[in-house]
Amino acid sequence: MGAGTTVRFALLVVLLLAAGGAMMLPVVKSLHRTDAMGCTLATGIDPDRGGDMASVLNALRQAVAYRGCMAKYAPPPAQWLIYGWPVLLSVAATLLFVLLPFWKARHRRAVPLESVDPDGDIRALLTDMAATAGLARLPRVVVDRASVATGAVVFGRNRRPTVCLFGGLLACRRSDPERFRAVLLHEFAHIANRDITVTYGTVAVWRVFLALVLLPYLVWVSRQVHGFLTWWGEPTDLPSLTRGLLLPALTAALVYLARSDVLRSREVYADLAAVRWGADPHKWDVTPRTPADGRLRSALGSLRELWGTHPRWEERRGALADPAPLFGAHALPMFLTGAAAAMVNIHLLTYLSTYNQYSLWRVQLVSLAPAALVAGVIGTALWRSVAYAVLTGDRIPSGARAGLWLGAGFGAGGLFTGYGISGAQWLPQRPAVLLLIVCAGVAFAWWVTQCARLWAGTWRGRSLRPPLLIGLGSAMLVLSAWFAWWTMDGASWAAGASYNSGGMRQGVLNAFPGSGGAGASDATAADGSVVVSALAAAWPILGGFVASPLIPAAIAALWVVPLAAWALGLAPGAPRWVTNALPGGGGQKATAGEPLPPLRRALRPGALGGGACWLAVVVAQALLPAPPSGPQQLIGVHEAHYLASLFVALVVPAGVAAAVAAARSGRGRRLVAALIAAESAALLGLGGMVLLVSSDGCVGPLNTLESSCSWRPVWDTMSWTLPRLVNGVLTLAAIIALLAAAAVSLVRRVRPRQTRPTIDAAGEERTRSGGRAADGRRLGLRLGTAMVVVAAVAVAVVEPVSLARFHTMVPDAATTQRTARQWSHVTVETVSADTRARQVHAWHRLGGRYLLEHAKADDDYLRAVLRSAVDTKNVRLPYLARLQPICADYGRIAGWVNGAYFRVPDREAQAAWQALGLSAQKGSVDCERALKQQDITMFVSAMRELLAAGTSTAKVMTRVEVVLKEAGYETYLRSTQKARKPGW
Repeated sequence: MGAGTTVRFALLVVLLLAAGGAMMLPVVKSLHRTDAMGCTLATGIDPDRGGDMASVLNALRQAVAYRGCMAKYAPPPAQWLIYGWPVLLSVAATLLFVLLPFWKARHRRAVPLESVDPDGDIRALLTDMAATAGLARLPRVVVDRASVATGAVVFGRNRRPTVCLFGGLLACRRSDPERFRAVLLHEFAHIANRDITVTYGTVAVWRVFLALVLLPYLVWVSRQVHGFLTWWGEPTDLPSLTRGLLLPALTAALVYLARSDVLRSREVYADLAAVRWGADPHKWDVTPRTPADGRLRSALGSLRELWGTHPRWEERRGALADPAPLFGAHALPMFLTGAAAAMVNIHLLTYLSTYNQYSLWRVQLVSLAPAALVAGVIGTALWRSVAYAVLTGDRIPSGARAGLWLGAGFGAGGLFTGYGISGAQWLPQRPAVLLLIVCAGVAFAWWVTQCARLWAGTWRGRSLRPPLLIGLGSAMLVLSAWFAWWTMDGASWAAGASYNSGGMRQGVLNAFPGSGGAGASDATAADGSVVVSALAAAWPILGGFVASPLIPAAIAALWVVPLAAWALGLAPGAPRWVTNALPGGGGQKATAGEPLPPLRRALRPGALGGGACWLAVVVAQALLPAPPSGPQQLIGVHEAHYLASLFVALVVPAGVAAAVAAARSGRGRRLVAALIAAESAALLGLGGMVLLVSSDGCVGPLNTLESSCSWRPVWDTMSWTLPRLVNGVLTLAAIIALLAAAAVSLVRRVRPRQTRPTIDAAGEERTRSGGRAADGRRLGLRLGTAMVVVAAVAVAVVEPVSLARFHTMVPDAATTQRTARQWSHVTVETVSADTRARQVHAWHRLGGRYLLEHAKADDDYLRAVLRSAVDTKNVRLPYLARLQPICADYGRIAGWVNGAYFRVPDREAQAAWQALGLSAQKGSVDCERALKQQDITMFVSAMRELLAAGTSTAKVMTRVEVVLKEAGYETYLRSTQKARKPGW
């Protein structure tokens, strides 16, 4: 199965490469003078709260102006500077890796073996030991004659290793040949285990990272600290500054601790291999270290051992006597893996967010990298612990404790990097949401362990590697879906995202156009108000389930993978992989313990739950009133009510099925049984719902949306809401199954029931029935299993394909702004008068002044032309046609005012600014239309609108000047008045 240490090295390398560009981004930005703070202030964001969810939503609601301002005044560095940094690190690390063996040999002043072995006796002895270790040829051997140590070291790479013998070891070749042999076999074990490349590759990447990333980053941070302590520091800057200081230190500690932990385990594996080849383990013994006196010294000693690359001799002797520690999921590796994976995910997302390249599929693909690494590390460790427990007859661990440390690592990694946390905050606005991360780690480890337990008991192959790869692949899918959901939704909730009930209600009404339209009766709207409010509360959650492209595949993997193992059934006798691992009949020990219950304990509740879903959908259709008349009402509140009824009708029976299956299954299968029952019930219910909704109108009492009988596929009639319904039902069913399994496990732990003698599944079938009836039931069970599996795979494939356009879309600024204004609601922040003046000042100098002066010049020219027309009594349209450029220019100004430029960060000025935009837009359109149609009445109305726009312009200018004068910006105002250009 492998030890999983190579994947842990890969995780560290990916962390360093991903952090290269992400940590260098602020360093590169600091080399250019930008005005990002001005754009932030002009948006109306309080810099002391910049980064919280209210500020983010405020920027998204003005995305066109904000992105335009940042592109002009604070452009990001060229993409090659950031994306090329991991490439630079890789190239530099490769060069260092190639040169490292020569440097180490030169540093030790090592000489070739031939210079101290003229007769070839030592080479012959080493060749014999290399053959014993299974090496095809003797590696390059050098000698460090100056060293008096009786050891050796191996370096280089797997295909071209170099073994360096210390002078003291050569001296004891004749006096203590067994020690000489034990030391050399240990080093040859490192070569046979292929430890060298990844070990020194990680060393090379780490040293290059220190020189090319950490050093310039620390210089940049030191400048920030100096500025904070001398002249520009604010108390609200302390959290972000502290986090910036801690990030390199924590990254270094995480990498070094994880690398040391892996190297210690590899030393033990090398010991085991050497002993297997005949090495005497007593020759490695050294005088044990005297234990430290006192608790403090003992704690410091234990902490120092965590940083060491070699385990204590006591631990090595213990591992040789009992290798159980090598097969456990220990706390430190779990925590470090979770923290590293979270940091990798966040660093990779920085590459997308810096250049506004977010799309749902890109976020999903980014999440695959840390998910694959965590699945490889944690999944392998949990599978190994299960396999070892099966082989030794020990109690199989649940995986919950390992998952707890994994989830804690996920949360710690996010806090280290500050993702979803304002620069002025130590913790996110809703720190309780971080408990979801810990729960996700526990659920993931619990599920992986139960899958491994099922496959270990039913797999008939010679090796567990095939089911291990299947399990790791499914674990990667599940974890990548979680990372993507947390990135898009979970982190936002933790940061304080909330949706105004009125705004979300209006969003639901927009989704069902007739619900609030003119065609809906007051009675219908009143009856559906509660339902619409409930949908408004659930709508953001359901939208998050649709946003992740791999959620359907992850949900399918959650229950199809353990279902496939369970469907295999127990093999007669010991599985072949057990026999291979424990030859000589030792595999009989693995058959002890609780047997595998029959699969129908999970599928029968699922089938009954699916039937209950059908019945619940029928009842919901029967209880709902007949469809109201009129096409608008047809898709209005009535459809919203129907959608909510379908959710309840499908989710509740699936949850009951999960609870029943969890209660009827054994301790080590409650979660997977609950998942199988809940998801099969939900899938069967969705199938029935599709048939009933598509044939709506054909059965009188069940007519809900239609009054005439015809086949209307549900994917046509509910095209926009169907993905939310399907993904929402399947995801909620999985969550309910997890909660049900946890609740049943907790109850059974508190009040354990009396165990009954059980027999294996095949024996139970033979006892209850025999012959053809039993064969028929087994055939029906297999056919049912195949049907639900095919349905699950079909949903996992069809859903992402049908939403491919939605998932691959990279929203532009206009789309982002429109969506944010439609679905979110942001109240005006209460800020100090000084901050408000800074915001107004930034708004004015970055473009507001130009627009106001432009509108003032248009108004002056318009009034002058109209006054001239009245004075000369020449009010005919041919004469007034000279105002056509002014009308067109007012249209352009209206475009800037109505969304292309920032709102005024002052309530009174914003009211006049909004009136300016509305009047200018209507007046411009009416003016050009009147001149084109030669309509004097419309032209007069247009002039009134444009004159009102000029009045609003004056109000905005007056209010802005008042705010700036009160804050002491007289010098700035005088300079703008001198630089003001004349009008038309």
